[in-house]
Amino acid sequence: MKRKVIQIANSTQLISLPRRWAQKYGVKKGDEIEVEEDGNKIVISTERTQDAGNIEVDITGLDRDSFMFLIRTLYIRGYDEIKLNFTNQIADHHRLGKKIKVISEIHTEVNRLTGIEVIQQKENFCVLKVLSESSVKDFDLILRRIFLLLTDASADLARGATKSDRYLVESLEEKHNTITKFMANALRLLNKGGYPDYKKIALLYHIIESLDNINDILKESARDIVNSKIVISKSCDNFLQLINTSIHDYYDLFYKFDFKLVEKLSSDRYKILNNVKMLSKKLNKDEMRVLLNQARVVDAIYTLKVTRMAMEY
Repeated sequence: MKRKVIQIANSTQLISLPRRWAQKYGVKKGDEIEVEEDGNKIVISTERTQDAGNIEVDITGLDRDSFMFLIRTLYIRGYDEIKLNFTNQIADHHRLGKKIKVISEIHTEVNRLTGIEVIQQKENFCVLKVLSESSVKDFDLILRRIFLLLTDASADLARGATKSDRYLVESLEEKHNTITKFMANALRLLNKGGYPDYKKIALLYHIIESLDNINDILKESARDIVNSKIVISKSCDNFLQLINTSIHDYYDLFYKFDFKLVEKLSSDRYKILNNVKMLSKKLNKDEMRVLLNQARVVDAIYTLKVTRMAMEY
């Protein structure tokens, strides 16, 4: 859209803000906004987040995973109040092959999200409301915390699996939930407040979603090791350590772009895949299942590497 420049006195030039944008972010007279030069462009931003309003959804008929992901999606989308209606108080939990109480699992999902609480609960509906909101200034800090927690979780899985430390492996479930909380919060901030460099928003969103995929892979491997009582042999130690190193290397690459690290991630990817081929002749089917699941991490990192290169240029 085009705006005419208004001349005030001899030195001041003004343009008006688009009304729809100002209303979307609640910008009013007297508010301060950020104005940054970007070549022949001027970037105007505000710390305020857009108000997505309230929403009401009937989750009757959805299985446990589906309505939990729906809650998370609505939170990430930016809604501040969510009313959930359900005719049936029981839903299917396909992974465990049993029925669960809908309201109990709603509380479970709410505990995985930041700043939102159940403020009203009845027999066939409940209302969730965001009571506190992170600032868009917190995004970079939250993203770094995600990286650190994910590298720690990967290291714990490798150490716990090779040393048969059941309690350390079991701890991955709680670590997963903590990481999920930070990731959902970061995605919500991107949706509601954007990012100072608006050209990176889609790339950052993709990176966080890919990190979330790695988080889920670590959790799935931990569950499999615990539930199937899988004993990981010493021959797998190098493989799991390479996975952890790749995650840590990507963390380093994200914050300090370097072609040497780009090349190392590619080289290590093929080392890991070759390890899978070599170990397939030595391991039992349970161990092999864990390795194949963990090998999915390197494909996620490959995609992350490409996205980080795109951010650089």
